[in-house]
Amino acid sequence: MSETPTRGEAAAAGLRVELAEPGGVERWWLDNPARRNAVTPAALHWMAARCEALRGQVVVLAGSGPQFCAGFDLTALGAAIAADAEALAPLPDQPLIDATEAMRRADATFVAGIARYAIGAGVELIASCDFRIFSAQTWLEVPAGKLGVVYHAGGLRRIAAAFGPQVARRLVLAADRVPCEELDRAHAVSRIVPAESLEAELFAFANQLAALDPAATRNNRRLLRALDLPKMPTELLAGHESARALAYGRAHDGAKRSRDGDAS
Repeated sequence: MSETPTRGEAAAAGLRVELAEPGGVERWWLDNPARRNAVTPAALHWMAARCEALRGQVVVLAGSGPQFCAGFDLTALGAAIAADAEALAPLPDQPLIDATEAMRRADATFVAGIARYAIGAGVELIASCDFRIFSAQTWLEVPAGKLGVVYHAGGLRRIAAAFGPQVARRLVLAADRVPCEELDRAHAVSRIVPAESLEAELFAFANQLAALDPAATRNNRRLLRALDLPKMPTELLAGHESARALAYGRAHDGAKRSRDGDAS
């Protein structure tokens, strides 16, 4: 991918974008309808690279169609897990880690708009945004426990910071589908709007943000983001990452046994 990501590269990765100059409103749509907007590694690479080039834009992140995102593209993830062991270093979810960390570093304000649902990686993308505008029909789900995934520490911390500790436990530990009214009670939603007016409300709010003083926004945003994630013990984080690697290793071994069985 080139140093400054282009619209053509975004389209090839399953994104539809309208780029903006500094201070303007930029639009990113997840656009992978065959997989309900599941996000691909290529899309996440594009997001991470674009974040480094942002200079005070307001970025609206939404999905094409009613769904926001059905999670990480499991076909792409499965291919990485089933490949040789070297594919696990870095682990297959590294593109998601890179993209969400880049969003939190970026000189941009992110506004997520969700009409119906977000699953897995889509929930983390929403959690990485500064504002979340939902319709009353929105629900979230993180099926990590069903898939045998030990979720990376940064993602867990962001989900807990965005949605609150009890909602985070319901999403990650219980694999519950959490509806909008419960997210609203947890103060995890910036606004709830009618589904039919979601796009208009999104861009009206984005334009409101873009009209504010950029220097004040930049400095206030940086501190508010820092407040989201308190420091954690190094030993705890290291142990979690070891458990994550072991979980992917088990998945890799299972995929290899399956391939060997098919070949015999």
